Parts: sequence; structure tokens; C-alpha cells
Amino acid sequence: MEKILEFKKKRPKREIKEDSFVARLPYPISIHTLVDLAERMGIEHEHIVMPALKFIERTVVKEEKEKQK
Repeated sequence: MEKILEFKKKRPKREIKEDSFVARLPYPISIHTLVDLAERMGIEHEHIVMPALKFIERTVVKEEKEKQK
């Protein structure tokens, strides 16, 4: 008797480390996504990094608005 269907082998699930997370991110990643990710997940040296990210975000938004005019 002929084999009509071929089933794929089950793949083992990837192990996720305890100190990691899985996220679905949009492509291309925008500065808004990076700021949101840093706010939600936390980041080392947050008191330094977050103000810098917010400054970059404001600069990018300002430049985008100027280009649209």
C-alpha cells in the first residue's frame, strides 16, 4: 500500500531562559516601540537611559512633523 500522507516530525519546543522574554515587535521598529519596550520591561540605569530615549523620541517626532509640512 502506498503512503499517501507524510506527516512532519514534531519539533521540540525551544527552551526559554528564566531571565528572558518573548515579544512580537513590529517591523521596522520605531523609536516609540523602543521607548514602550524600555518602559514596560525595565532597563538597567533607567534614570539615565529613559530621559535620553524620551529626548530622542521628541527629536524624531519634531523632524517628522517638519518633513510633512
